[in-house]
Amino acid sequence: ESEEPSAREILGNFVHEPTIGQVQAQAIAYAEVHPDKIRRWRRQAALQALLPTFSFGFDRDEDTFVTSIGSTTNPAFDRIVQAKDPSQSLDASLSWDLGDLIWNDDQTSIDVRSKLMVQLRDEVISDVTRTFFERRRLQVTLLTDPPSDPKVQLDKELRLQELTALLDGFTGGWFSEQARVDSP
Repeated sequence: ESEEPSAREILGNFVHEPTIGQVQAQAIAYAEVHPDKIRRWRRQAALQALLPTFSFGFDRDEDTFVTSIGSTTNPAFDRIVQAKDPSQSLDASLSWDLGDLIWNDDQTSIDVRSKLMVQLRDEVISDVTRTFFERRRLQVTLLTDPPSDPKVQLDKELRLQELTALLDGFTGGWFSEQARVDSP
């Protein structure tokens, strides 16, 4: 009769796998819900106020002038002359809305998206954490108390693969690439 291994010794069997912190960080990156993204949006909105609005215009017009040439005493000798005067104009302007330096309307949109992103990030972290530790508990069970019934063993092995696939889904396949062994 040998002494049962300690919890630390049992968990030592899984050092080849990523930690929960690594998995959470990878899931956040894969879902593109990192807090830096919101900071970047805010900085870009603030910098946008420094950029001018550029407008450009082109106008083309053709005026027709009618002139009468001749004597006023004898209309038979009068001559009517018609001339065209084409004109074109080009304009460009730059303008700044200095009020955007204080408050940019994009900030409201960023605030709404920020709130939604925080909620999504919390959901991702919660789902990843729950899946990770359910998988780890199943690994420990398979290691410390393997089922004697082959059908139960198969069911637990399939559940382990399912949980691994879920972690891969959260991380874009990164989890399996990092884990050298899927089961104890």
